[in-house]
Parts: sequence; C-alpha cells; structure tokens
Amino acid sequence: MDAHRGTVILLLDDGERPAAAGDLCKTDSGSWGGSLIFPVEARTPQLLNLTEGRLTIHGREGSFVRPDTSDWVNSPTGQFRIRIEGSGDAPF
Repeated sequence: MDAHRGTVILLLDDGERPAAAGDLCKTDSGSWGGSLIFPVEARTPQLLNLTEGRLTIHGREGSFVRPDTSDWVNSPTGQFRIRIEGSGDAPF
C-alpha cells in the first residue's frame, strides 16, 4: 500500500492512545509521512510539543519525527493537525 487515509493510533509515553485521522503516503524514494488530524479538544501541551513518536495502523507500528512544532497553527477550524515525517519502514 502506498498510502493510508484512515485511523491512526498515537502511542504516547504516558500510556495515552489518542486516535487521529491519518493522511499518510510513501514517496518514490521510500520515505513516508503526512498529517495526523485530531479533534481540536485533543490539543494538549503534550501533543503541541511532540517532536517524535510512535503510531500504529492496523497493528503495525511506525516511528516518526515532527520537525516543526508550530505546524498546528494553520489547522482548519475545529481540527488540530500536525505534520510528521516517517522514520524507518512505513506501517502501512
């Protein structure tokens, strides 16, 4: 699969498992990334300051980095969107 549009579960260090709508894809070079969209209520300090993390899609885990923690500023009304770049194999 070259893309995933659907539910993504974030695996946070404190045990929280927030769900997001993922819009992720692989590039021709083999890297992957995209955006995770949460309800605006999920905009917690932990997610605002997140610079790296893990996620799971249908039981497959992947790691990512978030190079710009101010990326959420341009989120659509009612949403909290962050952009990620995959680290390692894509979980989709």
